[in-house]
Amino acid sequence: MLCIPKSHGNSYTILQIQVEFGSFSDYCWKFVNNKPIKNEFRYGRQVPVKNPKAELISKDMMRRGFQCVGPKVIYSFMQVAGLVNDHLITCFRYQECNVTIKTEIKTEVKETKV
Repeated sequence: MLCIPKSHGNSYTILQIQVEFGSFSDYCWKFVNNKPIKNEFRYGRQVPVKNPKAELISKDMMRRGFQCVGPKVIYSFMQVAGLVNDHLITCFRYQECNVTIKTEIKTEVKETKV
């Protein structure tokens, strides 16, 4: 099933989310408490195709009127957007992504103290 015609309706729903949350990014990050989910997989076969957060986001997006946003699609988006770190622990990007996470958390703490 192609979802290209559905994208027009989804773009209108994105605009509604921007009005309600300020940005689509803010909407997405609220589901993970503004911190990426860090997984520690050793083998590619361990990486899931969906998780409970993806199912929650998918249900919320469908309730808001999005179409073609099943949990597998949402989990793929979460990986691409950096909401979840599914790099294998042997991958060089795994450590780089975790350093970025720690830096962002320290920056947030410093900003709140000032």
